[in-house]
Amino acid sequence: MVDRRKPEQTDPQSIANSLERLLGGLNAPTVDMLSSVFGEWETIVGPDLAERSSPGSVDGDELTISVTDPAWATEFRWLEKELIERLAQVTGSDRIQRLRIRVV
Repeated sequence: MVDRRKPEQTDPQSIANSLERLLGGLNAPTVDMLSSVFGEWETIVGPDLAERSSPGSVDGDELTISVTDPAWATEFRWLEKELIERLAQVTGSDRIQRLRIRVV
């Protein structure tokens, strides 16, 4: 009898691979992309903005950013196009196309 099962269906899979498949099925961002956004936040936005902000969630093509003051929210809105380009460079993905700024 010939075993016709595909190896990827029967062989043990790493948790990272399983998580990536699950997230992909949910249209969620990849673990690598989120890790880049959170880990490289200061590189993406610069030290002044990084000190007064933090990345939040990614919903579809939108990144939510929390800021400490309305003036910084204005700064983020003014720099949105440039920051989206930096996000694409750092993450290697063009998934994020919009920023949602929240003052907390």
